[in-house]
Amino acid sequence: MSVSEVLRILDIPRHRLTYLFESRKLKAEEFERLQNGQRVYRQNDLCKIKEALFEVSTK
Repeated sequence: MSVSEVLRILDIPRHRLTYLFESRKLKAEEFERLQNGQRVYRQNDLCKIKEALFEVSTK
């Protein structure tokens, strides 16, 4: 699924997802990329993102 689909499913703004990657809460290497550099997310990636969001929100 695309970034926009992930954002819609999780109901979060783009900057929150960007923050998770920039702060290394999520490692970009762990997520699949297309030839053009666009990230592609799978269902289990949503779980990783949810966990990272929860970690950040509890601090």
